[in-house]
Amino acid sequence: MIKDNHKFKALLDESYVWPAHFPFKFIIAPHYVDELRELLNDAELSLRHSKNGKYVSVSAEMKLSSSEEVIYIYEKVSQIKDIIAL
Repeated sequence: MIKDNHKFKALLDESYVWPAHFPFKFIIAPHYVDELRELLNDAELSLRHSKNGKYVSVSAEMKLSSSEEVIYIYEKVSQIKDIIAL
């Protein structure tokens, strides 16, 4: 999901002072919401369904201790079929 972990880590470390609240946004099929919720350790999710119901926009904000945690979460959720990270 992340093409260049080193570059992304550097950008995160430049932009955030850890620990920090980090916003995640994803687009997924509705039947994968529970799987995403489980991978995000039951973080509070904000859901917005598309007009036709084929997709769900998911937002979550998590308090994380480092850029490595952010990258780890992106790697975990990349297991979900056809997930789009924004």
